[in-house]
Amino acid sequence: MKKIPALLLILFAVAAGAWLGTTQKTPAPLKPDRIQGAIYPTAKELKGFELQDQHKQKFSREDLLHHWSLIFVGYTHCPDVCPTTLAIMSKIDKIMREQDLQPPQIIFLTIDPERDTSEVIKPYIEYFNQNFIGLTGPLDEISRFTLQLNAVFRKSAGAGGEITADNYLMDHSSALMLINPDGDLQSILTAPHSPGIVLESILKSQTYYEFNHKE
Repeated sequence: MKKIPALLLILFAVAAGAWLGTTQKTPAPLKPDRIQGAIYPTAKELKGFELQDQHKQKFSREDLLHHWSLIFVGYTHCPDVCPTTLAIMSKIDKIMREQDLQPPQIIFLTIDPERDTSEVIKPYIEYFNQNFIGLTGPLDEISRFTLQLNAVFRKSAGAGGEITADNYLMDHSSALMLINPDGDLQSILTAPHSPGIVLESILKSQTYYEFNHKE
Protein backbone atom coordinates (compact mmCIF):
# COMPACT_ATOMS: atom_id res chain seq x y z
CA MET A 1 0.00 0.00 0.00
CA LYS A 2 1.49 3.31 -1.07
CA LYS A 3 0.69 5.12 2.18
CA ILE A 4 2.42 2.62 4.48
CA PRO A 5 5.94 4.15 4.31
CA ALA A 6 4.63 7.59 5.21
CA LEU A 7 2.60 6.13 8.06
CA LEU A 8 5.60 4.24 9.39
CA LEU A 9 7.65 7.43 9.35
CA ILE A 10 4.95 9.23 11.32
CA LEU A 11 4.76 6.42 13.87
CA PHE A 12 8.55 6.33 14.22
CA ALA A 13 8.77 10.09 14.73
CA VAL A 14 6.00 10.07 17.32
CA ALA A 15 7.49 7.10 19.17
CA ALA A 16 10.99 8.59 19.10
CA GLY A 17 9.74 11.84 20.56
CA ALA A 18 7.93 10.05 23.35
CA TRP A 19 11.01 7.88 24.10
CA LEU A 20 13.31 10.88 24.32
CA GLY A 21 10.92 12.48 26.76
CA THR A 22 10.80 9.42 29.02
CA THR A 23 14.60 8.96 29.09
CA GLN A 24 15.21 12.34 30.68
CA LYS A 25 15.69 12.27 34.45
CA THR A 26 13.26 15.17 34.82
CA PRO A 27 11.15 15.25 31.66
CA ALA A 28 10.20 18.73 30.53
CA PRO A 29 6.49 19.24 29.86
CA LEU A 30 5.68 18.24 26.31
CA LYS A 31 4.50 21.18 24.24
CA PRO A 32 1.78 20.76 21.61
CA ASP A 33 3.31 19.76 18.28
CA ARG A 34 2.54 21.66 15.12
CA ILE A 35 -0.37 20.33 13.13
CA GLN A 36 -2.63 21.69 10.41
CA GLY A 37 -4.88 23.36 12.95
CA ALA A 38 -4.16 23.45 16.67
CA ILE A 39 -3.71 21.17 19.67
CA TYR A 40 -5.14 22.72 22.83
CA PRO A 41 -2.41 22.87 25.53
CA THR A 42 -5.26 22.23 27.96
CA ALA A 43 -8.19 20.44 26.37
CA LYS A 44 -11.43 22.41 26.22
CA GLU A 45 -14.00 20.88 28.56
CA LEU A 46 -17.26 19.93 26.87
CA LYS A 47 -20.52 20.20 28.78
CA GLY A 48 -23.32 17.67 28.60
CA PHE A 49 -25.57 17.32 25.57
CA GLU A 50 -28.19 14.88 24.33
CA LEU A 51 -28.61 13.99 20.67
CA GLN A 52 -29.82 10.97 18.68
CA ASP A 53 -27.84 8.66 16.39
CA GLN A 54 -28.89 7.08 13.10
CA HIS A 55 -30.45 4.18 15.01
CA LYS A 56 -32.62 6.56 17.08
CA GLN A 57 -30.53 5.82 20.17
CA LYS A 58 -29.55 8.53 22.64
CA PHE A 59 -26.03 9.88 22.24
CA SER A 60 -24.55 12.04 24.99
CA ARG A 61 -21.19 13.16 26.36
CA GLU A 62 -20.83 9.77 28.07
CA ASP A 63 -20.53 8.21 24.60
CA LEU A 64 -17.36 10.25 24.02
CA LEU A 65 -15.56 8.84 27.05
CA HIS A 66 -12.73 6.25 27.10
CA HIS A 67 -11.86 6.53 23.39
CA TRP A 68 -10.94 9.12 20.79
CA SER A 69 -13.61 10.67 18.57
CA LEU A 70 -13.39 12.74 15.39
CA ILE A 71 -16.38 15.01 14.70
CA PHE A 72 -17.38 16.69 11.44
CA VAL A 73 -20.40 19.00 11.11
CA GLY A 74 -22.36 19.02 7.87
CA TYR A 75 -25.64 18.01 6.25
CA THR A 76 -26.87 15.40 3.79
CA HIS A 77 -27.83 17.94 1.10
CA CYS A 78 -24.27 19.31 1.08
CA PRO A 79 -23.11 19.36 -2.56
CA ASP A 80 -19.35 19.03 -2.16
CA VAL A 81 -17.45 19.57 1.11
CA CYS A 82 -19.35 16.99 3.17
CA PRO A 83 -19.10 13.98 0.84
CA THR A 84 -15.45 14.76 0.11
CA THR A 85 -14.57 15.02 3.80
CA LEU A 86 -16.51 11.88 4.73
CA ALA A 87 -14.68 9.94 2.00
CA ILE A 88 -11.35 11.12 3.45
CA MET A 89 -12.41 10.11 6.96
CA SER A 90 -13.37 6.67 5.66
CA LYS A 91 -9.86 6.29 4.18
CA ILE A 92 -8.33 7.23 7.53
CA ASP A 93 -10.47 4.62 9.27
CA LYS A 94 -9.37 1.98 6.75
CA ILE A 95 -5.65 2.87 6.93
CA MET A 96 -5.58 2.77 10.73
CA ARG A 97 -7.36 -0.58 10.88
CA GLU A 98 -4.96 -2.05 8.31
CA GLN A 99 -2.02 -0.91 10.47
CA ASP A 100 -3.56 -2.35 13.67
CA LEU A 101 -4.16 1.14 15.04
CA GLN A 102 -7.38 1.96 16.85
CA PRO A 103 -9.20 4.56 14.73
CA PRO A 104 -11.18 7.29 16.44
CA GLN A 105 -14.93 7.04 16.66
CA ILE A 106 -15.95 9.05 13.60
CA ILE A 107 -19.05 11.20 14.01
CA PHE A 108 -21.08 13.15 11.44
CA LEU A 109 -23.13 15.84 13.20
CA THR A 110 -25.88 17.38 11.08
CA ILE A 111 -26.54 21.09 11.30
CA ASP A 112 -29.75 20.69 9.25
CA PRO A 113 -32.11 18.72 11.53
CA GLU A 114 -35.17 20.00 9.63
CA ARG A 115 -34.29 17.64 6.78
CA ASP A 116 -31.77 15.30 8.40
CA THR A 117 -33.76 12.89 10.53
CA SER A 118 -32.24 9.63 11.75
CA GLU A 119 -33.94 7.85 8.85
CA VAL A 120 -32.27 10.20 6.36
CA ILE A 121 -28.84 10.17 7.99
CA LYS A 122 -28.57 6.37 8.31
CA PRO A 123 -28.21 5.42 4.61
CA TYR A 124 -26.22 8.58 3.90
CA ILE A 125 -23.55 8.05 6.53
CA GLU A 126 -23.35 4.27 6.12
CA TYR A 127 -22.73 4.68 2.40
CA PHE A 128 -19.31 6.06 3.32
CA ASN A 129 -18.54 3.72 6.22
CA GLN A 130 -20.60 1.28 8.28
CA ASN A 131 -18.62 2.25 11.38
CA PHE A 132 -19.56 5.94 11.24
CA ILE A 133 -22.02 7.52 13.66
CA GLY A 134 -24.54 10.10 12.45
CA LEU A 135 -26.13 12.50 14.92
CA THR A 136 -29.22 14.69 14.79
CA GLY A 137 -31.53 16.31 17.31
CA PRO A 138 -33.29 19.57 18.20
CA LEU A 139 -31.72 22.61 16.54
CA ASP A 140 -31.12 24.39 19.85
CA GLU A 141 -29.28 21.37 21.25
CA ILE A 142 -27.15 21.08 18.10
CA SER A 143 -26.41 24.81 18.26
CA ARG A 144 -25.23 24.57 21.87
CA PHE A 145 -22.99 21.61 21.09
CA THR A 146 -21.45 23.12 17.95
CA LEU A 147 -20.73 26.31 19.89
CA GLN A 148 -18.66 24.24 22.32
CA LEU A 149 -16.84 22.72 19.34
CA ASN A 150 -16.05 26.18 17.92
CA ALA A 151 -18.05 25.23 14.81
CA VAL A 152 -20.39 27.72 13.14
CA PHE A 153 -23.21 27.36 10.63
CA ARG A 154 -26.04 29.31 9.05
CA LYS A 155 -28.81 28.80 6.53
CA SER A 156 -28.18 30.41 3.13
CA ALA A 157 -30.00 30.86 -0.16
CA GLY A 158 -30.42 27.93 -2.49
CA ALA A 159 -31.13 27.88 -6.22
CA GLY A 160 -32.73 31.12 -7.36
CA GLY A 161 -31.15 33.10 -4.56
CA GLU A 162 -33.96 32.49 -2.08
CA ILE A 163 -34.45 30.57 1.16
CA THR A 164 -37.60 28.45 1.15
CA ALA A 165 -38.74 25.47 3.20
CA ASP A 166 -37.33 22.96 0.71
CA ASN A 167 -34.70 25.02 -1.06
CA TYR A 168 -31.72 26.24 0.94
CA LEU A 169 -28.07 25.51 1.64
CA MET A 170 -26.12 25.48 4.90
CA ASP A 171 -22.84 27.35 5.30
CA HIS A 172 -20.74 25.59 7.93
CA SER A 173 -17.26 25.04 9.37
CA SER A 174 -15.12 22.53 7.50
CA ALA A 175 -12.75 21.73 10.38
CA LEU A 176 -12.57 18.37 12.14
CA MET A 177 -12.81 18.31 15.93
CA LEU A 178 -10.75 15.69 17.78
CA ILE A 179 -12.16 14.66 21.16
CA ASN A 180 -9.90 12.97 23.73
CA PRO A 181 -10.86 9.99 25.96
CA ASP A 182 -11.96 12.41 28.70
CA GLY A 183 -14.69 13.67 26.39
CA ASP A 184 -13.01 17.06 25.89
CA LEU A 185 -11.94 18.95 22.76
CA GLN A 186 -8.23 18.23 22.26
CA SER A 187 -7.53 19.49 18.74
CA ILE A 188 -9.06 21.28 15.79
CA LEU A 189 -7.90 20.07 12.37
CA THR A 190 -8.41 22.69 9.68
CA ALA A 191 -9.00 22.21 5.95
CA PRO A 192 -7.86 21.34 3.37
CA HIS A 193 -7.94 17.75 4.56
CA SER A 194 -6.02 14.74 3.25
CA PRO A 195 -5.69 11.27 4.81
CA GLY A 196 -1.97 11.71 5.52
CA ILE A 197 -2.26 15.14 7.13
CA VAL A 198 -5.28 14.23 9.25
CA LEU A 199 -3.68 10.97 10.38
CA GLU A 200 -0.48 12.75 11.37
CA SER A 201 -2.50 15.32 13.34
CA ILE A 202 -4.39 12.56 15.16
CA LEU A 203 -1.19 10.74 16.14
CA LYS A 204 0.53 13.93 17.32
CA SER A 205 -2.53 14.87 19.37
CA GLN A 206 -2.68 11.42 20.95
CA THR A 207 1.02 11.52 21.82
CA TYR A 208 0.63 14.93 23.47
CA TYR A 209 -2.39 13.75 25.46
CA GLU A 210 -0.79 10.48 26.59
CA PHE A 211 2.49 12.15 27.61
CA ASN A 212 0.67 14.68 29.76
CA HIS A 213 -1.55 12.05 31.38
CA LYS A 214 1.25 9.89 32.74
CA GLU A 215 0.97 9.14 36.43
